[in-house]
Order: sequence, then structure tokens, then C-alpha cells
Amino acid sequence: MVVTLKPSLAGSSCRVPPAVVTLHHRQPAPSSRNVSVSLKLQHSHQLQSHGLVLRYAGSRRSLAVVAAAAAAGGAGSPDGRLPVKQQLLGFIQAHYLPLALLTALLLGATFPGLGVAAAGLQIPTFTTFGIFVVQGLQLRRKEAAAALSARGAIAYGLASILLLTPLLGLAAVQLPLQPPALAVGLGVFCCMPTALSSGVTFTQQLGGNVSLALLLTVTSNILGIFTMPFLLPHILAAAPIAAGSGAAAAGPVLEPLPLLVQLVQTILLPTLLGAAIRGFVPGAAAFIDARRKLMSYVSAALLALVPWMQISKTASQQVALDVLGILGAAAAGVAIHAAFLAANFTACRLLRLGGEGAAGRDVRRAVLLVSSVKTLPVAVTVCSKLAPVLGDAMVGTAVVPCVLAHLAQIIFDSIMVSRWMAADKLAAGDDAQGAGR
Repeated sequence: MVVTLKPSLAGSSCRVPPAVVTLHHRQPAPSSRNVSVSLKLQHSHQLQSHGLVLRYAGSRRSLAVVAAAAAAGGAGSPDGRLPVKQQLLGFIQAHYLPLALLTALLLGATFPGLGVAAAGLQIPTFTTFGIFVVQGLQLRRKEAAAALSARGAIAYGLASILLLTPLLGLAAVQLPLQPPALAVGLGVFCCMPTALSSGVTFTQQLGGNVSLALLLTVTSNILGIFTMPFLLPHILAAAPIAAGSGAAAAGPVLEPLPLLVQLVQTILLPTLLGAAIRGFVPGAAAFIDARRKLMSYVSAALLALVPWMQISKTASQQVALDVLGILGAAAAGVAIHAAFLAANFTACRLLRLGGEGAAGRDVRRAVLLVSSVKTLPVAVTVCSKLAPVLGDAMVGTAVVPCVLAHLAQIIFDSIMVSRWMAADKLAAGDDAQGAGR
């Protein structure tokens, strides 16, 4: 169902611009149940959220539009802009994960005592467990299964995520960053499976093949638990740093099987627990899907706690982290992501994944976006498991470039997707003008 929202429906006090609301729901639905919507502004170059809520009113086919701004008593300005307070709140809601991660970095580096105390209470163990239970609760297996027909795209996507992009970690660990643990963190980040949400989110925003993006995300994160323990030893062996014992300038030695067992316990089992709750508890999937935004906030909060504690431990040991080293790690994270995009874009074009036409383009975009990003929760978890090999101080330092690289890929892809959307809109307008002649 597609509903066109006009200013008269929202009320003059709210000043909500014209929009097209696409409504996804299953019939029949309760008359009072809120419905999840996606809102695209026709007159703007960016996607914005104005807190609109659609509710069934009276007949199940009729919709009443309620503006959250009006309900909160916030009248718009005469030029149609929202009040500064609501603009700030909207910015925080739209960028809650990057803001949470940056806050964690700053708090850990500035006030390490609280983070060290939290780490001493075994909070990281419960936090990591919670992160992956939440991720399991949000796995939509039925939607992912709809993409099984795109075999070539699936095969390349998984190969790129799990085998090809990790090879760049061999070069990343040898970057001349100071301290060297920053380069180790980038190498670990390269070995990770795809991001748990950003790739799918950008694919959906761009209108790509969302089912394929979901399938690659779910499958690679499960298979990655079994491939990472055997890739990481080779990546770390190439790092020109001293081992945890400080005996010689050689790469740390990592045993794959113990790491595999730890990853199964800390990542796979909690994820399967969350997926089982979603799949087998009556009403759980609908309850979770109706609160996806809340689940995202919970996941972001839990995720931010882990680097906060790791960086607090590093800061408490007075490990030197200069500005140039951090800037170098951030620049390297951008370069790595750009390399992933370039390699995957070239491969998608050469292999002609998805075939011709709009459907093929949507497949290629999904593969490109999902195969070029890496997951932060798994990276932070893996870094924490390397403490016996690298040392606590080095682990906290290695987490920093993982966070920076994750932020870089979110910012980079948001700009790229916005440009693609603008180009698609321009092309659609040209086609419409051509058809009207």
C-alpha cells in the first residue's frame, strides 16, 4: 500500500513536507497497532525522518496520520523547519551508533577508572553475550531464503567476504602505524564477515536486492566463525611486532582451534539462541519486528560498552596513542574500504552478476554493498580473545582502528548511496520526460 501524505493531513502546526509513505503490513491487522513505515521526502535530496506514525483508525483500510512533533507540542517555524531541539534529537536518532562509539572512545581515554572497574566485574562477558543474542533475535531467515536463486551472486559474495577481502589484512598489519597494534587491529578487521546491519540498510535504502543482502549477511556471519580462526594466524604472523612475551620481533602465534571454540561459545551459540527465540517462541518475531528501532538502540549501547572497557584498560596502562597514529589509522580504514569497493565493483561488472536490466543492477548493488563492509561486534570480540597472545594493552589499542574503520565505512557508504540515489532520480526524470514527448 502506498499513501501520499499532503501538508493538510499533517496539520499546519507540524509543517511536515509532502512525502510518499510506503506501508508494509499483513492483513488483517489490529485497529490500534502501529505500522512500520519508510518515509521518502519528494522535495529533499536527503532521507529525513519526521516522526510520523501511521495507525489504523475505524476501517482497517483507512489510515490516520499522527505527527510526533505536534504531539510533543513542538510547532514548526514559519519557514517550515522543525525546532532546533527536534532537529538535534533527529540527528542523534539517525546517527546513534557512530555517536555511541565516539562517546565510548572519548570516555575510555579520558576517564579510564570506571571502564576498568566494569571490566573487573566480568561485564564484557555479559555484554558480548547480549550483543549476539540481540543479533540473533533480528535474523530474518525467511526473507533471506528468497534470494537462493541468485547462485552466482551468492557464491561470489561469500568468497569475497570470507576469502578475498581478508587477504588485504596481510598488507594492513604491515602498515607503519605507531603503536604497531593499530595495524594489527586493521588486519583483524579485514578478516571479519560482513556488517550485521549497515550493508542491508544501505541496500534497502538504495532499492537493491534486500533478500540477497540478508542472505549474504546471515550466511557469512555464521560461516565466518569457522573461517576466521584459520585466517587470523596467517594475518598475525605477517605483523612485524613483538609477541606478547616481548622475546623477539616476530608475529604473534595464534592457535586456530582454541580460538574456534571460543568464537563458537561467544558468538555462534548466543546468535543461535536469539534466532531460536525468534523462530520458535509464538509472537516473538512480530514483537521484535515492531520494536526494531529499540532493538537497534540496545545493540548499539551494548556494542559501545565493549570498546569503552577495552580502551579504558589501555588508557589505565598509559599506552601512548598520539594524534598522528589515530589519524593514520582512520585514513588507512578509509583506504581499505575504498579498496574493497573497487575490487568488488570490478568483479561484479566483469562477472556480470545478476544479468542485465534493473534486476541485475539491484543484485550487483547488493553484492557490492554487503561484500565491502566488515562487522564491528565480531571484530571487538575477536580482539578481546587475543589478549593472551597480544597482551591487554595491545588489545585495547587494536580495538581503536576497528571502531574507526567501521565509522569510515558507514560515512563513506552513506555518501556513495546518496549520490547513487540522486543519479537514479535524475535518470528516472529524464526517462519520464522522454516518454512524455
